[in-house]
Amino acid sequence: MSKLNNATKLLAGLAIGTAIGAVVGLLYAPESGAETRKKLRKEADKLKKELDKYANDFSEKAKKSKKELEAKLEEIKYKLAEQKDEFIAKAKESGKELKSKADKAKDELKDEFEENVGV
Repeated sequence: MSKLNNATKLLAGLAIGTAIGAVVGLLYAPESGAETRKKLRKEADKLKKELDKYANDFSEKAKKSKKELEAKLEEIKYKLAEQKDEFIAKAKESGKELKSKADKAKDELKDEFEENVGV
């Protein structure tokens, strides 16, 4: 995103520099006021078209970046859901194993108690 931001700043700087240079050049040109205004208008239209082009390019890049980010987020979401399911399955399996061990220990203690107490 930083590269895109830097590129935008560079393009804006170039456009502004071009506009300033054109205006200064036309103002110092030895032509009539009407001719100078005509040239200024032409140059302004040209710059407007260039800025529109850069704005559209930037907009397209932003849309592309958004789509890429959304795709990555979907992938992460899918992986997290998979991991959640695996974790739940492992937790259930561990719970079954613990219950089995607890039942076995209970039975062993019961048998030992009966042997020692004689009940």
